[in-house]
Amino acid sequence: MNYTAFLFFACILVGFALLRVKAIGILVGLAAFLEIVAVLVILIFSFALLYIGFRTLFSKTWR
Repeated sequence: MNYTAFLFFACILVGFALLRVKAIGILVGLAAFLEIVAVLVILIFSFALLYIGFRTLFSKTWR
C-alpha cells in the first residue's frame, strides 16, 4: 500500500484547515501569509497526488 499518498492527502486536508483558521491576536498580521501558504500546500500536494496516481495507472502496478 502506498502510504505516501495518504500522507499527501492528509497534507491537503491540513491546507484546507489552515484556510479556515481565524486570525486572532498575534496572527492578525500573518493572516494573508497563512492564506497564501495554505493555497500553496493544497496545490502542491494535489499535484503530487495526481502524479502518483498517473504513475501508478500507467505502470500497471495497481492491480
